[in-house]
Amino acid sequence: MKSSDIDQDLFTDSYCKVCSAQLISESQRVAHYESRKHASKVRLYYMLHPRDGGCPAKRLRSENGNDADMVDKNKCCTLCNMSFTSAVVAESHYQGKIHAKRLKLLLGEKTPLKTTGLRRNYRCTICSVSLNSIEQYHAHLKGSKHQTNLKNK
Repeated sequence: MKSSDIDQDLFTDSYCKVCSAQLISESQRVAHYESRKHASKVRLYYMLHPRDGGCPAKRLRSENGNDADMVDKNKCCTLCNMSFTSAVVAESHYQGKIHAKRLKLLLGEKTPLKTTGLRRNYRCTICSVSLNSIEQYHAHLKGSKHQTNLKNK
């Protein structure tokens, strides 16, 4: 990619605006700018914000809304730059996480922190141990050390 005034605002020696990354040292800067993750985010950024000022490549209709310029959604997704072999594959893609994430980026929505109902830490207060899964917790409750501590308390 050619450097321009826009690029110089996005990529400085101390900060990458595309990735929101603070770059402290020279080695960190080089490693970041050469990484695959950075390259992927830059490609997505330029797809969403074309340099020539034209409409983003993700739009399925032209600026004037003419249906003649419509792209068949069952054959390709211009947002993710993917083509499909069938309508079933296309539908699976449109319901997937990657498409949803890119759609949120396009619409400018912030991705909320994941708040799932799953616990990642199970604690036995009798034995003062932490376990990583419900299976480990149940195995611990059946174990001899837990049974001994239970009888002693």
